[in-house]
Amino acid sequence: KCSGEGIYFAAKSGRMAAEEIVEIMKSGSKLPTQQDIEKTYIKKYDDAYGPTYFVLDALQKVFYSNNGAREAFVELCNSKYVQQVTFDSYLYKRVQGNNPLDDLKLLGETIGCLIKGYANAKPDAEFSNPVESKKRL
Repeated sequence: KCSGEGIYFAAKSGRMAAEEIVEIMKSGSKLPTQQDIEKTYIKKYDDAYGPTYFVLDALQKVFYSNNGAREAFVELCNSKYVQQVTFDSYLYKRVQGNNPLDDLKLLGETIGCLIKGYANAKPDAEFSNPVESKKRL
């Protein structure tokens, strides 16, 4: 899973895995199986952070796909609500917001920004850099 928050989630995941393995091992009397780990650590991790990964994945798919979408994202970042939700989500490492009216307004703003972004943005240019590619060979 990818969140763009590598170090925090890697450390949190490692700690959660270690705690569950210690619990499963029962003072060294049992070795954990893949099934044990999936039922404990992976389930707990997905329950805690699955929504965060879902939202970050959706944002990446919607806003990082082309110039029009990126322009829409930049415009949305002017919103105080977007700034607060983003700050709180990074601070608490869980998706924040929870204001249904503002979330609904944000959906409308998002659609408007996407339409405007696609209408105004230059098409993505083809990327080709044979000189740099040859240096890497």
